[in-house]
Amino acid sequence: MKKFIATLLLFGGCSLLFAAEQGVKQNNKFGWIFDLETLVKLDSQKEDSLEGRDIDSNGIRDDVESYVEQKFENDPFQKEMFLEAAQKIQEIITLPKNTSVKKHLKLDKELLSLYTCRDYILYREKEDQIEQEMLNKTLFKAKVLNTKERLSAYIEHKKMLPMNFDDLTKDRLKSEKNECLARYRSFSNEEGDSIVSSAKGMGKIN
Repeated sequence: MKKFIATLLLFGGCSLLFAAEQGVKQNNKFGWIFDLETLVKLDSQKEDSLEGRDIDSNGIRDDVESYVEQKFENDPFQKEMFLEAAQKIQEIITLPKNTSVKKHLKLDKELLSLYTCRDYILYREKEDQIEQEMLNKTLFKAKVLNTKERLSAYIEHKKMLPMNFDDLTKDRLKSEKNECLARYRSFSNEEGDSIVSSAKGMGKIN
């Protein structure tokens, strides 16, 4: 790493070209110096490592974030659900080995809640496309867990969970469904109800 930094300082011209290729903004003639930390991140965050590359440090690998934003560009509801899911999975597979089962269980429930909400809405609103939508979820999981190390970490996480941990009461289930519907409607309203025309007919779960 020291050798890498020294090379950057000695060969400013080459570094400047490298920074430009990575989309790093140059504010002035010597602006690249102030982006040295970003350049070091680009060198040190290996794409195939467990953590992967996350230059903006938002908890989502850059390759996954780009994949979701492009694939669901015209579906903001699914885009947000999958970005949150990616964040949860990234947190799960990078948990320290001494993390409690309680923490693993909490994150797993939150991830499952995202998937369940997304599937619930799609079954109601896109039933004729449900096979493709289920495939999209599988492809998403494959993208997030795209190395042996990442997949192994996720499997180990699953092994730590109790066999039966579904403690949702009937009232809690109704509450989660209503929260899911409200979240979906918020996107419909923001987009002028353009996501799905039948959203207005979705009533409250009783």
